[in-house]
Amino acid sequence: MVQVTVDPVSRIEGHYRINTEVNGEGVITDAQSNGLQLRGFERLLQHQDPRDAALLSQRICGVCPVSHGIAAANALDELFGVAGEVPKDGLLMRNIHQALNFIASHAAHIYVLWGPDLANPAYRDILAKYGDVGNAVWKELQGRFAPLIYQIDGASYPAGSSYLGAIVEFRRLHEAISLIASKMPHPVLQHVGGVVYSPTVADIGQILSYVTKTMEFVKTFTLGVSPDTWIENTYRASSPQKAANFVLNHLQELLNKSLDSKDFSHSAGWGDVPLFAAFGSELIGEKLLGLPISMKMDLAGTYKDPDKIGFLSYGVFFKPEKGNGYDPTSPADSRVIPSGYMNGYFKLEKFDYKKISESISHSFYIDDVNDRSPWNGITVPEGNPENIDYTKGSKSRYSWAKAPHYNGIPCEVGPLARMMVMGEPLVTGLVKTFQDNGYYPVNNYTRMIARMQEILVVVPEMIEWLTQDLQAGGKVAVHTDLSMAKSSTGMGLWEAPRGALGHWIATGSDSMVTLYQAVVPSTWNLAPRNSQGTPSPVEQALIGTKISAAENALGVDYSNPLGILHTARSYDPCLACAVHTIDKTTIDKTGKHPDYTIKVL
Repeated sequence: MVQVTVDPVSRIEGHYRINTEVNGEGVITDAQSNGLQLRGFERLLQHQDPRDAALLSQRICGVCPVSHGIAAANALDELFGVAGEVPKDGLLMRNIHQALNFIASHAAHIYVLWGPDLANPAYRDILAKYGDVGNAVWKELQGRFAPLIYQIDGASYPAGSSYLGAIVEFRRLHEAISLIASKMPHPVLQHVGGVVYSPTVADIGQILSYVTKTMEFVKTFTLGVSPDTWIENTYRASSPQKAANFVLNHLQELLNKSLDSKDFSHSAGWGDVPLFAAFGSELIGEKLLGLPISMKMDLAGTYKDPDKIGFLSYGVFFKPEKGNGYDPTSPADSRVIPSGYMNGYFKLEKFDYKKISESISHSFYIDDVNDRSPWNGITVPEGNPENIDYTKGSKSRYSWAKAPHYNGIPCEVGPLARMMVMGEPLVTGLVKTFQDNGYYPVNNYTRMIARMQEILVVVPEMIEWLTQDLQAGGKVAVHTDLSMAKSSTGMGLWEAPRGALGHWIATGSDSMVTLYQAVVPSTWNLAPRNSQGTPSPVEQALIGTKISAAENALGVDYSNPLGILHTARSYDPCLACAVHTIDKTTIDKTGKHPDYTIKVL
């Protein structure tokens, strides 16, 4: 048995460590997901004016501040008793704000954080076994996804064309956010009761021009076909089977033209998504398209026990046809991407926020109760540094992240969970294709396909909000004053690009904050074990994964653990969001408050 530790995991947000045990065949047999960073935003919000939460909570993370701002504003809407009155145009502004952030965040992850692993030299050697065709594919991977500083065998190569192009689009989308929200990161648009700015006709036109430019990049680099063509045949397909068949037929047509010419370039129609879709999967590439070789990412990052995993979405993007106001509990029919829980056998159930709880049994916190609802959350950090040790294995405490679960089950959250809960045709069709061929549908390959596809789900919805639903200069907020928050509670359920995001807030008789809890996507995905000892999603996905590229195609290489890196990064980790604390001096020995949980002494 060999211990392989990646510390820190790079190209993510925050400080993260993964420890694994690997057997002689190069298969991971145990894993611990270590959140290394303790932050203080829940502490900072204690005793504060609750209206500050929509601004202060954004500082949890510079990548997804938009999501935290909206989740906090949603919680404040309920706290102040105005969730049912927020004007339609205010809700649409939240939608548009979040949509721009979704597209930018996904682009950054696909191309800048995760994509460079496709240019790992292990794939050069694997693809070389396919002769001239494999070498041509490797040339494309390297030429598209190589990062800014990139060397192989002492030779330097330029950054990839897609990598550099995505950075330009990331900046463009941030400019679009700044147009309506003052700045990015940490914009100032969100507020209790709505938003603080109503756009002009010129603003709407300018945002559309930004999106049009980004879609040109998507056409030329990402898809290789018109986004409209892709959307009509996948997201708007009449059935999941037709959506999956469109992609498979498109890949086959590209291969028919390129296998002889050995031209897999953008100009030959090989967008980044088709290139990955064909060569990333054993099932799609080798078994269905007849390729002799692939990166086999559909065999890594899977779940071995469907009874111990679920897939969760809180729902995101208010439906314009619902008009003013919304239900804070997020019924499935109230959001464009709906709420829902899907078990490990892919059976969909109605979402119930009361089933959410967090465990600290394997975390560096102190509590007599292992599992608590966020409404009763206590975050008392371990005060003795001698008790903070990341190396004692799975039965110990080993992370600053808590372990959320839904009715006792750890859940994957993020694009794949959302698209499955939504029943998005392409992702649903791929799930069925994998099932029909004896593969578990959730893996590193399908996570990335779902993230790519979600961009194409969000864009047409956003264009409709901008061109048909939003009224320039319309009412975007209702009046509130601090007295409305006296001795109250609020819950904000939303979705960040990385997955389900919830903020919970309570106030005392002076309307100041007495409790603030944030349960964030990376806490769900990258937690330690829960109180039943069940590994978190990323730990389950690592266990059973082979440590080296393409199922150890070149043998076991502990120095280049792509199995760990692909799997961990497939969740788009954001450890800055996942680990927090509050001042333990504000909690008595029982952890009780006369009205809530936190005691102000």
